Amino acid sequence: MNQSTTETDLATLDTTPVAADAPIDPTTSSARAAWLSRLSRRGQIGILAGLVALAAGVLGIGLVLDDGPPPPPPPKPDIPLDAWAPYWTLDSSLATAPLRVPSMREVSPFWFAATGVDSITVDQNTNTELAEAFIDVVRDSDVALVPSIVDALPAGEMAAILADPATRSRHVEAVRRFADELDADGIDLDYEQFAFADGRDTWATTRPNWVAFVAEMSDALRADGRTLTVSIPPIYDTERNGDSGFWVYDHGAIAEHVDRIRIMAYDFSVGDPGPIAPLSFVQRSIDGVVAATGDPSKVVLGLAAYGRNWPVSVSGECPTDVEVPGVTSVNNRTVDDLIERRGATPIFDEVTGEWSFTYDLELTDGTTTCIQTRQVHYVDADGVRLRMDLARAAQLDGVALWAYGFDDDDVWNEILPTVSD
Repeated sequence: MNQSTTETDLATLDTTPVAADAPIDPTTSSARAAWLSRLSRRGQIGILAGLVALAAGVLGIGLVLDDGPPPPPPPKPDIPLDAWAPYWTLDSSLATAPLRVPSMREVSPFWFAATGVDSITVDQNTNTELAEAFIDVVRDSDVALVPSIVDALPAGEMAAILADPATRSRHVEAVRRFADELDADGIDLDYEQFAFADGRDTWATTRPNWVAFVAEMSDALRADGRTLTVSIPPIYDTERNGDSGFWVYDHGAIAEHVDRIRIMAYDFSVGDPGPIAPLSFVQRSIDGVVAATGDPSKVVLGLAAYGRNWPVSVSGECPTDVEVPGVTSVNNRTVDDLIERRGATPIFDEVTGEWSFTYDLELTDGTTTCIQTRQVHYVDADGVRLRMDLARAAQLDGVALWAYGFDDDDVWNEILPTVSD
């Protein structure tokens, strides 16, 4: 197989950025303010009409515009549904957004980042026209706009900001200004560097500073009539040891200050092949966070709708001028095509509640050839339902889809089982 075919075979929706063709540079402060001002304007009918037409074209729906009453909004699921909406899925997810977004409770655009004590910027790969159009769809519904802000600073820098009361307050004010400029209904803090970059030896110091920041951030946002959500990895017990999960976030102490805690109950396997969100891990995450907070009504379960594709072995000699692919990703929109093209046979594991398959990938330049064996694990539509069932049984506040754009019709048939497309 030549290199171009290989790239198509391993194309990944959730790591390949959308090509940026923005008319402004949203990473500069003045341009960001102008863009946020545009985003905060309501009723951009032209863009919305274009989206409806786009949806009609993609879905094969014939539309006749008349003066009749608008169609009823899509139904809501029996458990509240939130979703993160990353910039790299906008080109594919916009077409169905007018049909899907109204079924949600909160939507979190996932293209904003904390890049300094006073700076909230737009990821430079974001197509700002698509981002504006998506936010217009959210505003046209009864869905709360709760943008996510990720910690994009180098390891240790956000922890240092929060450790100093003066810089901590400045950062709170920066987030508050951002929420006001965007006219957001709330903010989702997705500060993951504490957990995955700073090192466990920093956790005891960072933990109280994080709680102080969340409390101050909550007071500021609530004073403005806004909500505060945090997206954090789980905790399993209160022992604060190597088996306790991510206790740096002090789930119990922050519970009184936040409106929702979204638990990222996925990414169980990252470096080595394995399940993405095995059911036992998801249940353990639910149990640990509910026990720590004492309040399931504050907890939202993050739902995986994706998988990973790992290389596991190589035989033969790989061509030097052909890139040997590493770990990539799949999701419910892409995995069926990969299965069909590779003639793979997925196997369902009732214990993990996930599917897996292996296949061989030939890498050749016509003279030199190697065979790479790859293994895929993923959560399909039934797996989404199984995890929603765990959230229902625990009487959680809702579920959050990671991510909008990784889903397909089958996923939505499980989210809204009484509705047929």
